[in-house]
Amino acid sequence: MDTVFDPTQFGDIPLGSRLVMSGMGRRRADAEGTPTETMTTYYSQRAAAGLIIAESTHPSWEGKNQPGSPHMITDADEQAWKKTVDAVHDNGGTIVLQLMHAGGNAHPTVNGDRTPLAPSDVIPTETIRVGADMLPHARPEALTETGLREVIDDFAQAGRRAMAAGFDGVEIHAGNGFLLHQFLSPRTNTRTDQYGGSPEARCRFPVAVIEGVVAAIGAARVGLRISPGASITSLHEPDLLTQYGQLLSRPAIRSLAYLHTTSTSAPEIIEQMRSLWHGRWIHNMGTDPTTPASEVLSRATATLARGADAVSLGRLFISNPDLPRRLATNAALAAPDFTTFYTGGARGYTDYAPLETETTS
Repeated sequence: MDTVFDPTQFGDIPLGSRLVMSGMGRRRADAEGTPTETMTTYYSQRAAAGLIIAESTHPSWEGKNQPGSPHMITDADEQAWKKTVDAVHDNGGTIVLQLMHAGGNAHPTVNGDRTPLAPSDVIPTETIRVGADMLPHARPEALTETGLREVIDDFAQAGRRAMAAGFDGVEIHAGNGFLLHQFLSPRTNTRTDQYGGSPEARCRFPVAVIEGVVAAIGAARVGLRISPGASITSLHEPDLLTQYGQLLSRPAIRSLAYLHTTSTSAPEIIEQMRSLWHGRWIHNMGTDPTTPASEVLSRATATLARGADAVSLGRLFISNPDLPRRLATNAALAAPDFTTFYTGGARGYTDYAPLETETTS
């Protein structure tokens, strides 16, 4: 059996190992959503990951839900991301860009005072965290046919820009309660047109977005992230196997480079994933950051044995930029400082020491 340290290939995306750095928002972009030099340092430090999935990046201002979250909209965004990609490649790494539209979870206080756009004019929850504040949820507008086409075009254009910036691919985020996930839920999708009313119809728009990106950059460069039945969202998904069976059976989806599932996904879906999905599969382990290296490695190995082709880790990569080496040598793992996750600046971001520095200082 392959080990977590063995290289592999997902479509046209090479992985140096089966240890993937999951996309994690850290809110270090500037006020215009353009990536910063600090972000370049952060990602280049973590190039030892088998694959880096760069954080949720918005294809339009309408899709923005947090201050400091990055965009891929303008030439400036593309050029800034190129610096990050070049730095990762120079250090031997592979990196894809996660594209995410927050939909009804976007907020006017951070998206230029724009009304959020969603499948339907349904408020997901009464309040929403925006930065450090809990704010009333803004009521979204239901996307019109014109609006739907614009979202598809925005994703496709962001994919083109990602390729122009040198990314090895993109990951479409259709989980965690964001726009594409909202279409899959009858709670947030109450449409009566071709995009709502049945599991098959609720898949139609997410699939159209993916088809648009595939047409722009090729299926072998596109991955998909889902979180079926995720406990972290307020979405209601009553028949997961039917809904996700419909989604994952579509030809456009089956042609993708990989599927990425979250640790918060419903266990019944993960247990049956190999009957639903026969392509390359990354599963997030959701590991507590205080877990010893030997246990992390044991769990990662068990995840591969259950059918996954790679495992993704999040917070451990924050505090251990050289995580693969630490796991290979059973070295001590540094714990992340949760208070600095979203505070901006270098502290708790680029100041975690690699193993060599720790052992020689």
